[in-house]
Amino acid sequence: MTESTGRVADIEQRLDELQRQSQERRAELRAIAAELPEAISRRALVGSMWRSIAQAPDKPMVARRIAIKVLRAPADLVRRVRER
Repeated sequence: MTESTGRVADIEQRLDELQRQSQERRAELRAIAAELPEAISRRALVGSMWRSIAQAPDKPMVARRIAIKVLRAPADLVRRVRER
C-alpha cells in the first residue's frame, strides 16, 4: 500500500467515525426533543398567564411589576434603536 492509499484510508476511517458520532448526537437530540412539551398556541399561553396572575397570592405586587414593565417599554425600545 502506498502512502497516498494509506492517507485515503485514514481519511475515510475518520469520516466514518465522524458520521457515526453525528448519528449518535442526532439520536440524543431526538430523545431530548421527545421529552419537551408540545408547542402551545399563543392564545393558550396568554390564557395560562392570566390564570397564573389571577391565582397569584400578591396581586398588587404583580400588577405593579407589569405596569413598570409596560411603562419602561418605550424607553427600552429607544435604547435598542440607538444601540444599532
